[in-house]
Amino acid sequence: MRRSTVPLAIAVALSAMACTSDVAGPANPAPRAELRGAPALLQAQVRSAALDVVDAYRATVIGGDDLEALAATPLMRRFAYWLGVTNRAFPGEIKATSIVNAIGPATVVSGQAQVLEVELSAQVDVVAQPVEGDPLEFSVPLDGPVRFAAAEPGAWRVIDLVRFGVPVSGAFLPLDLVYEQPGARLTLDAFGGVPNWSFFVRLVATGSRVLTLDESDVTLVDTRGTVVGKAIEVSVPLLEVAPGGRIDGALSFEPLDEYRGVSLRIDLSGPEDPVPLEIPLRSLIARGPA
Repeated sequence: MRRSTVPLAIAVALSAMACTSDVAGPANPAPRAELRGAPALLQAQVRSAALDVVDAYRATVIGGDDLEALAATPLMRRFAYWLGVTNRAFPGEIKATSIVNAIGPATVVSGQAQVLEVELSAQVDVVAQPVEGDPLEFSVPLDGPVRFAAAEPGAWRVIDLVRFGVPVSGAFLPLDLVYEQPGARLTLDAFGGVPNWSFFVRLVATGSRVLTLDESDVTLVDTRGTVVGKAIEVSVPLLEVAPGGRIDGALSFEPLDEYRGVSLRIDLSGPEDPVPLEIPLRSLIARGPA
């Protein structure tokens, strides 16, 4: 029986859960001279931007693209995209409210006046009501520094934020890996692990058969082929992909204590799949930040 959990864009490089890499701002930030306004004005602008980020996160949890619109970097845009995609796939209704407890003063990052940072204490409370069963209630903590870049005078876009205690810059790993087999193309777009491990995938049915993918078809296996992790969620749209169809979704697992020798196994169209995909997690980790 399918377990109904709320799919979230929850991405972390396993080897980098506690580290943060320096993140550059947008390719064409506003000139430094245009940022030399009164400090009080800048403080007000960035405080407003922080409030906007919290509300955009809330809106994206219920299926919007608000956070993607506020993103300053390709990494943040991709993170926000998958956050929206996976929550839109939830089989039911999601409601969310946001609470902002505190916003600290804006400070300059690394001597660059175009990049400012504020300390944020906030949370998004979520109630997800599946079509059948009891609602799921949980909170997403947004406690930690939020980094902003000046997109234009008076407008700030988000470079980085902290959720579940981990910065997105150290918790979301783009992969861009493509796997082909007869009748199917699977792109492993990104990997994540906060609060669960998730693989964000794009599945295309390139042949004449319908592709199916259920929780029992997605596992973590060791070098002997023994199942060491079972999927707790496969995005509903991935359950069946019609010929010519292209579906984005997430494959989510509870985190393992040890990942060495473990592979992600995907049996497209169930156990009758003659050539299941097996992707070593170590090869994914090697792509992450050092």
